[in-house]
Amino acid sequence: MMFDVYSVDYYFTVSADNSAVSDLSEFEDHKETLCQHRSGGNGDRPQALHTNISTDCILPGPHDISQSRAAGPTQPHLKVFPRTMKGDRKRAFNKMWYTQHQWLEYSVSRDSAYCFPCRHFSLPGIQETSFTSSLGYSNWKKAMYKDGGFRGHEKSENHVNAMIAWNEHKKRILTDTSILNALDKKNQEVIEQNRTYIKTVAEVLLFTATQNISQRGHLETDASTKKGNFLAIMDLIAEHSPLIDKKFKAVGNAKYTSNTIQNEILECLSDMVQESIISEVKENKYFSIIVDETRDLKKKEQLSLVLRYYYNGAVHESFRDFKQATELDAEGLTQKIIQCLETYGLEYRSNLVGQGYDGASVMSGRHSGVAARIKAKTNHAFYVHCNAHCLNFVLVDSTKSVPESETFFSLLQKLYVYMSGSYVHQKWLSVQKEMYQGAPRELQRLSDTRWACRYQACKNIKDRLPAVLRVLHDIDVENRGERSVEA
Repeated sequence: MMFDVYSVDYYFTVSADNSAVSDLSEFEDHKETLCQHRSGGNGDRPQALHTNISTDCILPGPHDISQSRAAGPTQPHLKVFPRTMKGDRKRAFNKMWYTQHQWLEYSVSRDSAYCFPCRHFSLPGIQETSFTSSLGYSNWKKAMYKDGGFRGHEKSENHVNAMIAWNEHKKRILTDTSILNALDKKNQEVIEQNRTYIKTVAEVLLFTATQNISQRGHLETDASTKKGNFLAIMDLIAEHSPLIDKKFKAVGNAKYTSNTIQNEILECLSDMVQESIISEVKENKYFSIIVDETRDLKKKEQLSLVLRYYYNGAVHESFRDFKQATELDAEGLTQKIIQCLETYGLEYRSNLVGQGYDGASVMSGRHSGVAARIKAKTNHAFYVHCNAHCLNFVLVDSTKSVPESETFFSLLQKLYVYMSGSYVHQKWLSVQKEMYQGAPRELQRLSDTRWACRYQACKNIKDRLPAVLRVLHDIDVENRGERSVEA
């Protein structure tokens, strides 16, 4: 016998005359019709649909056996099955029968056996048997007779048809499952490939960012030879990785290499680093802060905040953030620092044990400076004047106490100012190109707060002294008035 396959959803959404089911009441009418089919009622739905008809209607039999096809046969394994008088002695159900007859299911409450496929897959209008009735089959004496009991039931036409329908149902379930598994496996492969590609893009961006390498190019077309370091490195990786090459040459917006996505990834990486720093600080509990402020290219004051803490056997100093300082008085800077610590989720009142700034009065003032104000809000935030600033002041004051040294650095500063003039600077660069290989050097401006710049200024003068003398000599012989006199 052949069975056509129809979807359950199709049956519940299309009526017998192929008109759409419009409301819930009509849906219930179809469901009631199905139940009538199962109980032997008349109906005009083709019997070939029975392999996919829903079994939501109530089936005959006790409650402790299968109530749906998905449940499968109910086959409890009791230590001792109930024994009843059958013939000349008491007999009981044998759990070994499950192996011999896989369609068999047993009800503990009724102490009876039932046929799973006949209950769920019989054609509508089929006459009820003891294996499909409410009472079930319980004649254990004749259960294994050759022409009766279980074997006799297996030979019946109705059971054979039900078994065919059951096996077709199981094959369809296995096919659907295998397709779903294949789709799921393919989906997982795509996910892993996408993760690998995004990870590679992020690692290239992280590399260029940590190495302070520019990322974008002026012309980023495929034919361009100067598309920027980021895309050039991605091209190099793609040559050695088929997966990256496939993704990198994808059409449309699937490359994840635009400047917008690049900045989003960099922001994500930045958030990860910052969260890691805060996590380490919280794990250690106690920490100190180092704060300084400087003016950026837009002439706006930027507050830099560094966290100093002990972690994993070592002391770490980790830069955390730049914040624009709109108010530069002690109260405004204090509120900005406190606001940053609260944003990070750090408990500064009891865990902040130190604070380090430069020696400016607004920061180090004993009564109303930033250090004093923060100390008043915490228990142990002791102020330490920045050792680098202290050392710088000692060196500057020491050189000023030696007349020869003060005269030397004063002359060095005047030389820097003289060489910075437009005409003299151009001559200074051209003379270096004639006398030395490599890029020309610039003279350094001196600073009272940065002693290290004096070392670089002296080094440049020492290495380029012949060029300095030649420039001064050339300008002197040119006899150009005041400029020649200064030379």
